[in-house]
Amino acid sequence: MDKKLTRKDFIKLLTISAGALSLPGCNLFSDQKAQSSKMKLGLVTYLWGKDWDIPTLITNCTKAEIFGVELRIEHAHGVNLDMSKLQRDNVKNQFQNSDVKILGMGTNQQFDYPDSAELKNSIEVAKEYIKLSYDIGGSGVKVKPNRFHENVPKENTIEQIGKSLNEIGKFGADYNQQIRLEVH
Repeated sequence: MDKKLTRKDFIKLLTISAGALSLPGCNLFSDQKAQSSKMKLGLVTYLWGKDWDIPTLITNCTKAEIFGVELRIEHAHGVNLDMSKLQRDNVKNQFQNSDVKILGMGTNQQFDYPDSAELKNSIEVAKEYIKLSYDIGGSGVKVKPNRFHENVPKENTIEQIGKSLNEIGKFGADYNQQIRLEVH
């Protein structure tokens, strides 16, 4: 069966094609540089990279053209609170001498604890991670506001989390560190 394209179908097809070409990202005649995104891919070492030391992490990120990394605490890279000033400086220098930017630390500090001693400890540990991030050349620390608990009014938990974030936010500002949130 030999089906010929009618004039009406041709005009319809041409109109649809012209419309599609006018959509963002579909213009064949545009300058691609002018439309390139400022967004860049980064890596959090929670799963990928968790088994790499700093030199391996930098090498692999460079090869993959991933130029930003957040170090998740307690992984093989060894960037932890018990590091000496010399060790912290060494980490900072490794990143400064590479194309990979250290963004900071990904922590497990959370501010929803009903127990005031646990809450106070989490705030103090978060402050130590802020200092660590600053020392290694990072720009911030990720924390987890976290969750609601049975028998604790949600309003109380929200207020407690807000006050905790305000406290570490003010502390972080003294170190030029952002407080970033991971919420599940």
